[in-house]
Amino acid sequence: MLSLKFMDKMSMKLRKLYDNHTFQRGKDVYGRPFKSYSKEYGERKRANSFDGQSAEFANTTSPVLTGDLRGDSTEFATPTSFGLRFASHGSKFKNLKKNGRVLSDTKQPLPKTIIKIIEKDVNKEIEKQFPNKTTKIVLGK
Repeated sequence: MLSLKFMDKMSMKLRKLYDNHTFQRGKDVYGRPFKSYSKEYGERKRANSFDGQSAEFANTTSPVLTGDLRGDSTEFATPTSFGLRFASHGSKFKNLKKNGRVLSDTKQPLPKTIIKIIEKDVNKEIEKQFPNKTTKIVLGK
């Protein structure tokens, strides 16, 4: 079993990686840039005319309007797992997916680039904690 300290460190790293990939770089779970908004919505977002709008993201197609969804992500760690939660605004994932903005999917919960980074770090930690032993790790379902 990996240490809780390591799992906690990984959960914080996951949150930063996900935030950078999805909100800062504006890419969906498959690594594709988010498509353009409708003309009317895009004009209003670029004009920063929504109440409570986050001006930092006015000129992007990232799924950030007020910043509530982005700020809602919290990391969690247990002795056997780690991850992200979107407790208050998680329901927005479904609506964003309907509009072609897939932030997570049952087939691919995280971007492959993030999964590769996690696998690399976990494998290093396993090698450090359990040298000369074979351990199989299955990510996903």
